[in-house]
Amino acid sequence: MNDRTPAPDSTEQEACSLHEFLTHGLTTFEGDAQQARITFGFPSLWALTSPEVRRYLLLLVAWEARGTTADENQTPSTARQYAWAFTQHAAEWAKQHPDGTAAAFCTGRHSAYIAAGSLAFDRDDLEVSLDTALLLTARALKPEAR
Repeated sequence: MNDRTPAPDSTEQEACSLHEFLTHGLTTFEGDAQQARITFGFPSLWALTSPEVRRYLLLLVAWEARGTTADENQTPSTARQYAWAFTQHAAEWAKQHPDGTAAAFCTGRHSAYIAAGSLAFDRDDLEVSLDTALLLTARALKPEAR
């Protein structure tokens, strides 16, 4: 393991801490992701975060947002497509695994895990993966999320 790759047990902790920070930023600015990005330096933090943690976070917030639906009035974007797909997959996985947990979903080898890994490890799409994470985090804050 190199010094950029987190130990498996720390990946979940780092992802949960990052999730709390993103949630704090969004709630501070009442869901205004752009203001939160600027004020809290999300793009720089995201770039410094290991891809394993980014993947775990994407799956974690998808899990938490699994009870929500996409806003049909929103303009389509790559991040919205990823957010929709991850949310749908998390909801379906939860139906298939009624006793499943967030940790099991985030570490299980399924299509969302592969897609989240592809997005998280792609350094050229850091903005897309961050936007996806912020969209999912905002959805997870909705009362109907779970």
